[in-house]
Amino acid sequence: MIAAERLGSRQARLLKYANSGDVTGDRSQVVGYGAVALVSAPRAAGDGEAAAASFRLDEKDQQELLWLARKSVETIVRERKLYEGPAPHSPALNEDRGAFVTLKKKGQLRGCIGYIFPMKPLYLTVRDVAAMAAVRDERFLPVKTAELDQLEYEISVLSPLRRVLDVKEIVVGKHGLVVKRGDREGLLLPQVATEQHWDRMQFLQETCLKAGLPPNAWRDPETDIFRFTAFVFGEQKRLSAAPPAAAPPARAASSARPASKPF
Repeated sequence: MIAAERLGSRQARLLKYANSGDVTGDRSQVVGYGAVALVSAPRAAGDGEAAAASFRLDEKDQQELLWLARKSVETIVRERKLYEGPAPHSPALNEDRGAFVTLKKKGQLRGCIGYIFPMKPLYLTVRDVAAMAAVRDERFLPVKTAELDQLEYEISVLSPLRRVLDVKEIVVGKHGLVVKRGDREGLLLPQVATEQHWDRMQFLQETCLKAGLPPNAWRDPETDIFRFTAFVFGEQKRLSAAPPAAAPPARAASSARPASKPF
């Protein structure tokens, strides 16, 4: 019970009770058995989503991540290795977060890869997926050295996924979507629907197509739909060749893990 409480459980829910008399028919002396689920106390509706939607990075943290994304791409393209530098001071950049890095060239998509789920500290997520967006997005040839100065960077930090029970919950411009059926899965970031001037139905259809499903597959009960929000920011100007702030020596940076398929 103590361990359960430390893990956040505050309530016990009886799942099943039975005794040996149910089998033998003799109830004069029985042994009882119970199955109980220890669960956390219910939260007010929307509390978790409100907390996720309120996530923000200050200007300094944004600039540090944008610098890191660019440095990571330049290192993987020029030196064929993953950039390893010191960890940032900011607690926000050391929280585990899912994120995508989008590369554009002259306003056109040049690469985009990310982690849907929080797998590691945000700064390492950005470092890893930036490198992969440059050289592992199968829709494009790897970025060349001559292109580095032409790239524009955008970072999307994702909230946890929430299952969509009614498509009316989806707000175009606020929510990104994940559509999943069987082994097929597609994701579109919130800003994509805005940039393409899609309405809700078009957004759902395009996400289905992204998953390799028919456009109206979202109507199928076997199709799971999830929504999320994202804190999105990009470069306003070319950053300097030095990081925004000095940082102390960090623990050894982990190697990049495989990302979700590019979106």
